[in-house]
Amino acid sequence: MIYPEFDRVGRDLFDHTMNNSHSGNISILQGGRITITASGSMLHRLRRDDLVEVGINDLTPSRASRELIVHRAIYRETNATAIVHAHPPYTVAISEDLEAIVPVDAEGAYYFGSIPVVSVGNAIGSDEVAGIVPVTLLKMGSPIVVVRNHGVFSVGRSLNEAFQWISSLEHSSRIIFIRSAYASTWRDILPPVHRGSRAKPVMGGNNWG
Repeated sequence: MIYPEFDRVGRDLFDHTMNNSHSGNISILQGGRITITASGSMLHRLRRDDLVEVGINDLTPSRASRELIVHRAIYRETNATAIVHAHPPYTVAISEDLEAIVPVDAEGAYYFGSIPVVSVGNAIGSDEVAGIVPVTLLKMGSPIVVVRNHGVFSVGRSLNEAFQWISSLEHSSRIIFIRSAYASTWRDILPPVHRGSRAKPVMGGNNWG
């Protein structure tokens, strides 16, 4: 059944702080038809009538998410069968100054190598986003694209797989953020003999971690 997967992934997105109460949208493609969450729906409290079905080339239903235009473009141009759009805060925060996010943690590097960041004038439900995201997914061979200062579009064979990419990227972004935020602090705290070594920092006589 379609609904349980939407319900599970919608809850996971909210529980892992990838969205606020009413943000984000998710969809699947089956038999040339898209099932997408309705505009304004709460992904962590989805009801069956929060799901809107539409043909890939049909007129846009008024209830469908405003990001349907982007979902359609991705389905037309790629082999994705599931899309998750979310707003992971650490990823959005660090995207301001980056052309790509390059994970420094082993897991992130294993999964991605680098994740493209695109910049647009109108980031929400626009022709501009619909034009650049599918092209970037294909060109960069990445399962996920960051729209600067807005959020991510992640693709997969299932909603669960698309959610996995977002979760992994956000974990990597959080590590980058923490390292950047505390880099100068560590340099100030560590005595010269420890700088650049693998020794644990010492503060107040107690080892961190």
